[in-house]
Formats: sequence, C-alpha cells, structure tokens
Amino acid sequence: MALIDARHRRWIVASALLGAAATAVYVPYHLSAPNGPTGSSGPGLAFGIAAAAVMLFETALNLRKRLPTWRIGRQETWLKGHIWLGLLAVPLGLFHSGFRFHGALAVGLTAVLFALVASGIFGLALQQFLPRRMTREAPGETVYEQIPHVVHQLRVEAYEIAAAACGAISEAAEEMAESDRIRANPRRARQVQAWRAGSPTEDASPLRRFYLESVRPFLHGDGRTGPLSDAEEAERTLEALCRTLPPMLHEAARDLADVAAERRDLAVQRRLHHWLHGWLMVHVPLTAALLVLLAAHAVLALRYSF
Repeated sequence: MALIDARHRRWIVASALLGAAATAVYVPYHLSAPNGPTGSSGPGLAFGIAAAAVMLFETALNLRKRLPTWRIGRQETWLKGHIWLGLLAVPLGLFHSGFRFHGALAVGLTAVLFALVASGIFGLALQQFLPRRMTREAPGETVYEQIPHVVHQLRVEAYEIAAAACGAISEAAEEMAESDRIRANPRRARQVQAWRAGSPTEDASPLRRFYLESVRPFLHGDGRTGPLSDAEEAERTLEALCRTLPPMLHEAARDLADVAAERRDLAVQRRLHHWLHGWLMVHVPLTAALLVLLAAHAVLALRYSF
C-alpha cells in the first residue's frame, strides 16, 4: 500500500530535480541539432539508456517482493522509488526519440509505456482513498481470504438465532445439518455466538418467514442485492417486522439484522478489495510487454548501429 504523505517529499523533490535537469539538457540539444534530435545521437542515446535503466528498476520491485531474503534496501524505499522515478521514464523516453516515433515498434513501445504509467497512477490514486473508505463503510473488515469462511459462519449463526425462536427449520437443511454437527461437539459449539437450545415460540411465524425469505437468501447471495443490501431499507424492514412480533422476539429480529449488516460489510470489503488490487491485472501484463518491446528495441538499435 502506498499512501502519499510527508515521507515521500524527498523522493518527489529528487524526481522533480532530475526531470528539470534532463529538460535543461534536452532543450539546448534540441535547438542545436542540425536535423533535429535523434535516438542515435550522443544525447539521444544517453536519454535512451537512462530511460531503459529506469524501466528496469521499475520491474525490480516485483523481484524485491518475491524475494524477501533479498535484503537490498527496505521495501518501502523501493516502493517510493518505483512511484516517483517511474514517472521520469516518460520524459526520458520522449527526449530519447526527440518526440518522433519511427516504425511500429517505437510506436508500440511508447504506447505501452504511457498505458503502464497511466495504470500505475490510477492504482496509486485508488490507494489514497479506498482504504479509508473501506474503514468507514466496512467496519467489520476481516482478512480478505477468510471472507468465504466468515460468510459460512454467519449463515449458521443466523440459523441458530431463528431456530432458537422458531424451532428447527427444515427448509434450511444445510444450516440445520451444520448446526447439529456443532451442537454435537461442545468445543465447536463455542464458535457459534447464538448457540442455545430453543423451542418454537408463539407468534414467531413472521420471524421464521423473515429468516427464510430475506436473511437466508441474502447470506447465500453476494451481499449486494435484495432489501437487506441497503442499510436504511434494512432498518425499515426490521422496524416493520418488530411491529408484527411480540416484544420477546425483538432481540432475535435485531440479531438477524445484525448478521445481515455483517454480510453487507463483507460485500463492501470484497468490492473495494477488487478495485484496490484489480488494476494490477492490467499493470503487471503491461510491465511484461514493456520489457519485451524494450529488449526488441535495444536489439534492433544495436543491429542497425554496427
């Protein structure tokens, strides 16, 4: 995660100065070149080598992540360099070509570079506000990989809450079977917060119907559809339900609503997690494509230079 704060100030300043220095070299070179700047000239070649060096450094971050025993600098330092030095690849590449692109390879390499930098900026922007939004909208955040397991636990917990008031609910066969297995094992019984022996309560049919028609389908779905997917609508549904129930069942109704709220939080977390990390599905392949095109460009340049 790369949150831009005061710790990035030195890298921002250093990158800006390097960019200004490169521009200060390019401008007189551009004005003095008889036939315009070219990549094969001395300054053009220097800019090309510098751009290639930056691109190779950018890919080294992946190696640093995959090789935790590679103790060359802190990962935080590598990440800062990846962000701010990576931006220099754009002006350096343009200075190398003199803002002119000859051939499909040069055009493709430049297009991939621009797309790669754009995807990186997009991912960096997401990392600035999505974690705060996740904390605000999904206070019940859990480890992402554990979400399916937590959802399964919520299904059993909701069944236990409903069954405590309504008795065994045969329509929820999967949850009933899991509940029976938990009840048969005293150690596992502690895992279910709502575990308690229950018997049918008079006037519990609205609660049973609420569980079967609203809560259970919501817990089996993606957590993003249905009346319980919206907090305000879920609250109105709960209020309407409580008006049809005796006071002794209001707590059970609220408990079911709380389980649904936890499922909503997990759905929000999953969606934001996909946004937060999904951009890498574009960024990483673009990085691989850039390396291939860069190698091809270097080989062709050496071939026609000697």
